[in-house]
Amino acid sequence: MTLIRKADKCDVSRIWEIRTQAILKTCVSHYSNEVVFSWANSPMPDDFDEILLSLGAIVLEEHEYIVGFGFVDTKNSSLESIFVDPRFTGRGFGKKIANNLIHKAKKSGLYNLRLSSSLNAIKFYESMGFVAGEKTSWKHPSGFELACIPMTKVI
Repeated sequence: MTLIRKADKCDVSRIWEIRTQAILKTCVSHYSNEVVFSWANSPMPDDFDEILLSLGAIVLEEHEYIVGFGFVDTKNSSLESIFVDPRFTGRGFGKKIANNLIHKAKKSGLYNLRLSSSLNAIKFYESMGFVAGEKTSWKHPSGFELACIPMTKVI
């Protein structure tokens, strides 16, 4: 059975594990090994749990096991993150998370959402109705640069 619920503090280590595994397995096709290694092995921010909880992060469980998560910053009209455990990709879990976050954004009064997509996730976000902008880069707090695509969606 699939369940989407609010994340809580005890979910943080599993959420970070999903993020790390997803980067290692799904980003390697679009980024250099050096970038993927740096990104995946960057330390979890000290306030990561506070960020997740303050932004109302959600987790998707399959048979009581967390397989994905995401969160949206409604104050900045920004979909911040969606990650699915690579062992569970291709089953529609990412779309379920995205749809839940888009619904949350609509309920909060937003009319559009923006995001910075990793290169490997562009097609996913396009399938969700996001429109890609020009390629740019983002400087990770650990110091490396990550190519990304700004995307927007009218909701």
